[in-house]
Amino acid sequence: MLSGSLTTFLEGFTMDFSWTILLVVVLVNSLWMAAMFATQQLDKSLPPRNSVIPGTNQKFLYFQDFWTMTWGDAIGVALINTAFVHLAVNGCLGVGHWLVFATLVIAFSLGFAKMCMGQNHKPDMGFPATGEISPIGILHLPYFGFGMVAGAFCISFVFTGDLRGPVFYVGFGGAAFYALCFVAEVKSGNFDPLKII
Repeated sequence: MLSGSLTTFLEGFTMDFSWTILLVVVLVNSLWMAAMFATQQLDKSLPPRNSVIPGTNQKFLYFQDFWTMTWGDAIGVALINTAFVHLAVNGCLGVGHWLVFATLVIAFSLGFAKMCMGQNHKPDMGFPATGEISPIGILHLPYFGFGMVAGAFCISFVFTGDLRGPVFYVGFGGAAFYALCFVAEVKSGNFDPLKII
């Protein structure tokens, strides 16, 4: 009897995990990343990879030079988005949630663009000069906004008790992995501001 009660109690703290959702999210994420990479490779207006940014001793970085845009996006963002899609499929998001989600995706995307087009941003393949955005930069904006807001929603749904069980661990694992990539980015100097000599 105690075993049955405990099982019933624990079922309230789990959310069914779907391998199908994981595979679909990984596929869509991989296709978007491939589109960004291909866009970068086809853009002949970009300075050569690892060329020195004029007036500095810093290198011009491409997609594949960033921990967060390669490993972080391929694994971390895919797992975070998997948790978010589980929430959506399980009916945890109402119309109000979706309106807030869309508004925040636009706000995060525009905020990121404003930051990266600023004077202190070190040019890279997405923002090759102050005030400029490249085709890969444009393609990256909604990807960035979606990932940031999906992560924020996942955190909020942990506190409501809706994100739990195996799905929680998938999302948490993705966030932890992305955080490690972010730390590697900072330590490598990839996120350093522009340093004019």
